[in-house]
Amino acid sequence: MTAGNEPRGFGDLFKDAAAATAASGPSSPPGDQAKTTVRPKYAQIRSDQWTGLDELARTLMDARTVIGGPRITANTLIRIAIDALLATRGSLVGNEEEELRRRYFQTLGIKENPK
Repeated sequence: MTAGNEPRGFGDLFKDAAAATAASGPSSPPGDQAKTTVRPKYAQIRSDQWTGLDELARTLMDARTVIGGPRITANTLIRIAIDALLATRGSLVGNEEEELRRRYFQTLGIKENPK
């Protein structure tokens, strides 16, 4: 409930989070995970993406040469993929998901669509 006792809507949570983020100042650069504050962002992913992310994270964890430290999880990989997308945002051209994917993969030199 808000000060006027009216129920708060779901959108109010995002307004509060945005205000808190703006008040906290600029975020740390990518890669500085120890100092970076992360916020949830929910995405709908296919079952093959879900499974593939979990398998890749486990493989990377098993292959680590240093004991201890932060875990490599599916969320770690998602954050890396988002950083890559944002770093190459000029390569994203298209009107729908399939077209965006096809053109982006071409730019990256990925011949096979992993879908």
